[in-house]
Amino acid sequence: MKKTFILTLLFALLGWVSLPSFYAMAQNKYTLGILMQSTHDQAVLDAFGQMQKNSAEGALDTIVTRKTRVFFKDLREINRRVKDYDALSWISPRGEWVIFINKKHKSAPPEAIAAVIAHEAVHNDPYNSMNEEIVAWHQEAKVWMELKIQNPQLDSIPSGLYPLVDRLNELEKAYTGRTLEQLVRDNKGYIGLSDTSPGFMETEESAIDPYHSKEQLSQWADE
Repeated sequence: MKKTFILTLLFALLGWVSLPSFYAMAQNKYTLGILMQSTHDQAVLDAFGQMQKNSAEGALDTIVTRKTRVFFKDLREINRRVKDYDALSWISPRGEWVIFINKKHKSAPPEAIAAVIAHEAVHNDPYNSMNEEIVAWHQEAKVWMELKIQNPQLDSIPSGLYPLVDRLNELEKAYTGRTLEQLVRDNKGYIGLSDTSPGFMETEESAIDPYHSKEQLSQWADE
């Protein structure tokens, strides 16, 4: 206990990592070294620290297992059509998986960034569908709601301070009002999207574990 306190104080004084982040990492099942295989951005590491013992933990497991890179980026550099996206999941032809978060959200609370990452982690293969988006949006809202319970101060953030928080609060309203699925279906960005994709034949079944296919879960159960 004494050694932990001394190390915590040392890290805080030297500014290597914020005090809340150090505690989050100390309680996480992944070491800082493992998490830094995916990012060196402190804001993302802070978000990773929030993704444990809640509905986002499966997302973090998948990101760590796949050594997925996660970082902030000006999305206009990818394509002007996605410049206003909050985040984007991309699979390279070689199977490398990257999650880009719009750099305009870098100052958002780590809980908000964690919720967005939890959404994008659902999109961990080259295929997408309406069912997959419905599950991803519900997962994002669910994680946000859980993190708000863990940190009630998030409720006191004024509207307009963080666009990402405003978006998540709207998703929460739609989630609790049972209108989120229709909100996703009405999204013009999803016009022409297939109804189903591998692992997302049914939204209810996929929501049980949105980060792993039924085949993967069955394989693990047999091991």
